[in-house]
Amino acid sequence: SLVGSALPAMADGAEAAKSHWSGSVSLTSDYRFRGVSQTDRNAALQGGLQYTGSQGLYVGAWASNVDFPGASSEVDVYAGYDYGLDENTTIGAQVIAYLYPNADDSEINYYEIIAKASHQMGSVGLTLEVDYAPDYSGEAALAVQGGIGAPILDSVYLFNDGIAASAHFGHQSFDETDGDYNFYDVGLTASAGAFALDVRYVGTDIDEADCGTPATDRCEGGVVVTGTLSFGG
Repeated sequence: SLVGSALPAMADGAEAAKSHWSGSVSLTSDYRFRGVSQTDRNAALQGGLQYTGSQGLYVGAWASNVDFPGASSEVDVYAGYDYGLDENTTIGAQVIAYLYPNADDSEINYYEIIAKASHQMGSVGLTLEVDYAPDYSGEAALAVQGGIGAPILDSVYLFNDGIAASAHFGHQSFDETDGDYNFYDVGLTASAGAFALDVRYVGTDIDEADCGTPATDRCEGGVVVTGTLSFGG
């Protein structure tokens, strides 16, 4: 997901004006989506760009390399709306299309409808998200996931913007096949200006024998390290 940074566009006067554009470039040791490796436990180069309007509407695109049979790249395009109920609570809706431009089989492309909410309770942030795919490889799929995060250090060494801890847990279910599973992660994010270094353990409860055909180790837990440089916003 895109993370804004403190690199604003300059106004005509002395003050900086907030930019409607934001984006990021990341290098990660393993691209994980809901706990499952999309790169066969190898590294990925990722980047995205988002335009956010003044009324809470936004559109964007994001891309990464992947390692699927017959596909080596993923491009996601999305649009959404966020609405602040008060200064601590935000709800939103989003539609996102997951596209694999060079895939041998175009049927692996699909889209999701997402409802989400976030709440700030003091220094602790809470998130809840429900993702529905009407046609995921010929069947409906539903994911429900929640997260919690909080700062733990104000500043440490080069990371003058501190370190935050976060964790997520989710459940992915399918309408017809017996492939339901749980996914989770827990980790730390250290920030310094526009740069963030994230280290976390990511995993699922999928047995290796049930992870793909033929079976792979894409679903096994592991440590993922990601460096992200953000801009705009």
